[in-house]
Amino acid sequence: MVAVQFILGGVGGFGVIAAIDALPGELTLPLLAGVLAVVLLMLWLQVLVHEVGHALAGLLAGRRFIAAGVGPLRLERGDGAWNLRWGGGVKGIGGFAATFPPGPERRRSAALFVLGGPMANLASAAVAGGVLVFADVSQPLAVAALGSTALAGLLLGVVNLVPLQSHGWHSDGQNLRELLRDSPAWRVMQGQQLALAAAMAGIRPRDWPVASAGVPEGLPPQLRAPALSLAVSVALDRGEIDAARQAARALAGIWPGLPDGQRQAIAVVVATYAARAGDAELLAAWRPHCEGGLLDLSPYRLWLDAEAAAMAGNGGQARRLVGEARAALPRVHDRSSVVVLGEYLDALEGRVAR
Repeated sequence: MVAVQFILGGVGGFGVIAAIDALPGELTLPLLAGVLAVVLLMLWLQVLVHEVGHALAGLLAGRRFIAAGVGPLRLERGDGAWNLRWGGGVKGIGGFAATFPPGPERRRSAALFVLGGPMANLASAAVAGGVLVFADVSQPLAVAALGSTALAGLLLGVVNLVPLQSHGWHSDGQNLRELLRDSPAWRVMQGQQLALAAAMAGIRPRDWPVASAGVPEGLPPQLRAPALSLAVSVALDRGEIDAARQAARALAGIWPGLPDGQRQAIAVVVATYAARAGDAELLAAWRPHCEGGLLDLSPYRLWLDAEAAAMAGNGGQARRLVGEARAALPRVHDRSSVVVLGEYLDALEGRVAR
């Protein structure tokens, strides 16, 4: 697929420049530089159009917006604040849109969300191509903008509808195929979404609807990891440290095969187990892997650093980090985690005071 994109991009770019060269006037070096800049801008904007299409389709389907990203830029909805930040790139994807249904979701609604991105690209490509063909456009930069929009929209729309994986991430076409087949993977994702919807509503992990469902065997690592993460959260909230240890060990076993962006969130889960178990060595081993990720994990990282400081006997640093973690709580995306993390901070503060 990378080769197909490279070939189509090269042919399309050549076509845009050839079309501009056919216009009246001379193709100068400054004009060519301007054309290339416009082409790159339109390519970036098509990634933005794709993710906006997903987000709007999710809202139409009744989903709750959590976060979206284009390249390193992130817009996130925390439990108490909106946050625009520079999050860094993620291998395998140019952008993402995270939305969750408030409860059980019909396949028609899920398909609307999946198709929102590619359809937005194809619609913008059709509009740009129609203007380019039927309107009298003679300004070179306008031709470059319309031509590159039509090409990039067509390319992104078609390629994203092809069932494929990129560095562990599924394309929209792959997700749509799982959905239409009503595959076991799709049903597992539905169960995970119910737990996330409960978390958004402020229901504690020990009361989540999948608390006793277990982790099905034979799942790909990308789906097994969220299921095991739920198991760790439920076990810790119930005070079942042995069950949490088993799930955390299973997470550590599949962690190397997870895609970039997911690995960081799973590392936070394993490090959380280490902190709650009082295992300073395990916490120190996993803490470096918590940097980055799709969503803002900074409140959890601050708490983990506070726990590590307390274990090392540095009460002053632990108190300072607890204060920073409390200030960062509005960035947490679900109400349940705000409650649980707040309790962790209260307990740590009490230990440090004693």
